[in-house]
Amino acid sequence: MNDLLFYALLAILLYYFFYYLPQQKKNINPHSTKPLTQTQFTQTEPDPITTTKNDEPGAIKCPGPRSIQYEPESKAIPDPQAINKLQTYIQQKEQTIISLNNSYNKLETKTKAEIDNLKNTLKEKDNQIQALKALENQVDNLTKNIQELNNEIED
Repeated sequence: MNDLLFYALLAILLYYFFYYLPQQKKNINPHSTKPLTQTQFTQTEPDPITTTKNDEPGAIKCPGPRSIQYEPESKAIPDPQAINKLQTYIQQKEQTIISLNNSYNKLETKTKAEIDNLKNTLKEKDNQIQALKALENQVDNLTKNIQELNNEIED
C-alpha cells in the first residue's frame, strides 16, 4: 500500500514539473505582440512627473510635511427607504424561520406519537403471536394425545 502511494505521488510530481508547469510558462502572454518595457526610472534619472521647468535639472520636487493634508473619507448616508426595506425583509425572514421551526416541532411531535403508536401496536401483535403459539402448542399436544388414545383403543 505504501509503495502504491509513493509511486502515485511520484507520478503526480513528475507530471506537474515536466508537463503542467512548462505549459503554464508558455502561456504567460500568448497573444501579446508588444515587447515588455520598463516603466521605472533609475535613481540617477529625474522623474518627469515630479520635476518642473523652473527647477534646476536633476532636482526632485518633494512634498513637504505641511503640503499633505488629511482628508477623511466621506461616509455615505444610507438611504432610509433602503434601510426600512431591509428591516422589513429581515423581519419577514425571522417570521419565516419561526414558523418553520414551529411546523418542524409539530411534525416532530406528530411523528413521535405515530412511532409510539406503532411500537404499542407491535407489542400487542407480539403478545397475540405468543398467545397463538401457546395455543398452537396446546392443540398439537391434544392431537397427539387423541392419536395415542386412538392407537390404544385399536390395540
